[in-house]
Order: sequence, then structure tokens, then C-alpha cells
Amino acid sequence: MKTVLKGLAAMALAGAISLPALAQDAPDTSISGTINVLTWPNNDRTFQALLPAFNAAYPNITVNIQGIPQANNAYLNAVQRAMLAGGGTDVAMIEIGMMALLRDKPQWVDLAQAPYNAGEFINDFAGFTVANVTLPDGKISALPKHTGPGGMFYRSDIFGEAGLPTDPTEVSALFADWNTFLEEGNKLAVPNERWLIGNGEEIVRAYIAQKGVSYFNADGQLQLDDPAFREALELVKTAGEAGLISPFTAWSPEWQGAFQRGQLATVLYGNWFGGLLKRAYATDQSGKWAVTQAPGVDGKRSFNSGGDYIGILEGSQNKEAAWAFVKWLVTNDESLKQQYQNDDLYPAYTPAGTADWINFEDPYYAGENVNTIFAPVQAEMTPFTLNALDNNVYTALGTAINNVARGVQSVDDALAAIKAEVEAQM
Repeated sequence: MKTVLKGLAAMALAGAISLPALAQDAPDTSISGTINVLTWPNNDRTFQALLPAFNAAYPNITVNIQGIPQANNAYLNAVQRAMLAGGGTDVAMIEIGMMALLRDKPQWVDLAQAPYNAGEFINDFAGFTVANVTLPDGKISALPKHTGPGGMFYRSDIFGEAGLPTDPTEVSALFADWNTFLEEGNKLAVPNERWLIGNGEEIVRAYIAQKGVSYFNADGQLQLDDPAFREALELVKTAGEAGLISPFTAWSPEWQGAFQRGQLATVLYGNWFGGLLKRAYATDQSGKWAVTQAPGVDGKRSFNSGGDYIGILEGSQNKEAAWAFVKWLVTNDESLKQQYQNDDLYPAYTPAGTADWINFEDPYYAGENVNTIFAPVQAEMTPFTLNALDNNVYTALGTAINNVARGVQSVDDALAAIKAEVEAQM
């Protein structure tokens, strides 16, 4: 299995090598002015930390950063207000879940046009991200910033105590499919003290992505009747009945604290979750965590978990400075390096995949180079078809998953409830 993993990583990295790296243009230090950038916490902190490097290249551009929380659609509403205002905001971030709602709005500058000419290098970004920002008429609404190649984070010390292998390649071989994940996961759980996984959503969202199923197809038809949703919820039902899913609500203080207390043996999210482990949830557990492929279905183990984009609003009064910031942010080596090493943000810009700063022995993971896991995921995963109602399905599905995991709703009733709720909003 070790040979297979190394082979996959080599192919993914070779693919990145074959792409021409965008030449780092000499910055035009004559560009000046002030721009206002709209983003969310903690990405506002990330941007603020990058400003010294950006201003070393563009000393005459002042960047003001505003972070709006994403909860309760606060950030989405802020972006929409900025669009209607026609001025005041120059640059705005777009989370992947908002792309279908926002990308075709006329208030975005077309980055395919001169003087931006993003079409000349857009294919240096991960293919699915290019599709997400390119409209049928060729307009490029934004540039891809980061993706969320997914894997399984796990506590290697807990695995060892349970008599399971600890090496990532051996864990990958053992946890190759979802049924085995649950069967072997029983050895990691301790009733009312420790659980295999934090919540059922991690299982469902990885599973349907591996099956290549989106909430809607390209024609806008709801896909909840696809067998993948039932199969995923059946896995959650089995895991819940076996006591493998924690009682904590995802992202709640109790759930976050469970990592520090060593109560969760595995986590299934995008690579960005490593930043939360290192800097918030498990700060004193360096060397105890490792990363491997997620359990899979039909031999497919790759899935995406997140991603973001950044664009310029037509109302900007300083598009030249805004473009300098956007292009530097998503393609500049120093920018991408700092974002990866400080916040575990995986670059959508594929030439970065061969850089030394993304391929290193990470002491937090006991010297593992986790890019050998994430690079193949980004190269191989099936893209998610975006739809403006995705967030509606996401919310309804999350409620149903929790109900199934806790045994208060059958799989049939859960699927019926999701479908009824979403169809009422269509």
C-alpha cells in the first residue's frame, strides 16, 4: 500500500510540474491608492498577516480589511449589500458554497478582459476551480484562492493503544472502505468517553463526494433520490447505533474541546482542518496526529471539503490596485507559502504543489509530508456541481444526519424530510 500511495502522490506532483508556473511579474511600485477588502474571520487575520509581504512588493497600496462573520448569512448579505451600493468595497471573497449564488452577478469585474487577462493563466489553477469561476460566455468572475482536499486526520497514539496500526500507509490499507472504517472503529471507541468520529456529517459529505453525486445535477434537478444519499445515511445509522459518533454538535464549544480532551479518534475534513488542530483545538498534541486517505467507496477515496475565491467589484474606484492585490494573493509564492504554513490553506494554484514549503516533514504529524495525501486528492477528485440552492440542501441534510445518528428519525423519514423542505424552496 505504501508503494501505491507514493505512486499516486508522484503522479499528482508530476502533473503539477508539467504545468508552466506563472512568471512572477516584477511589481509595478507606481500603483497606489487604498482598497477595501471584504472577507470573514479568521481569514481577515490571515490577510492582515500578509500585508507586510504585500507592501514590500507594492509599497504605495493601502489595504483595509473587514471581516464579517459567516453565521446566519451575515457575510453573504454583506457582499450583496456591497454589490448594490456600487462603491466602497473593492475586493470580496466568495466561499465555495456561495459561488452559484454570486458568480453570475454583473457587479463582478470580468477578469478575462484587459487589462487583467486572467485567461492567459487561469488553467494554472485546479481544474474544478476554473469551472466554478468561468461563465458560459467566457467571463471570469473571480480567481480561485484555496481548495479543501480531504483526508482522514487521526490520533496515532490512540490507534496504537487500541492495537491498530499507526503508520499512515498501514492505516490507509486497513481503513480502505467505509464498512471497515466502522468495524475497526469499534476498537477506538470507549462508551461515553471516546468516539470514532465527531459527527455523521463527515461521513455523509465525504461519501457522496466520492460517489460523484452533487445535490443538484447540471440541469438543476434535485439528486436526493440517488442511492448514494441513502447509503451514506445507512452508514450514519450503523455508526450511531454502535456508539461511534460523539453527542457533540459540530463546531460547538463542546465539540471543539473534545479534541483537546482526546475524545475523538478521527476527523474527516479538508486539509485546512490541520490548521485548527495545530492552533486551536489540539495545540499540545504535536506528534500525536497523522493524516491518511479517507475510507472510500468503489475504490474512490478523494473528496473536496471547502474552497474560496476572490474577485473585484465593478464599483471599485481603484481597480488597478485591487487587481495587484488579488493576483499577488493567489499566485505569489510568498503569499501562498505564508497562507499554507501559517493557516494550512491549500493553494488552488497548481504550480505551488511542487514547492519545498508544501512538501516538508511536518513535526505536528510526526514528520509526515501530508502533501503526499492531499496532492492526489486535488488531482483526482470528482468536482461538485454547484447550484444556488446548495446551502438549503446542506442545512436540511445536516439536520437529518443528526436525527439519524441519534436514532430519532429513520433513514426513510430523514430523506423524505430533506426532500420536502428543499422542494418547498425551489
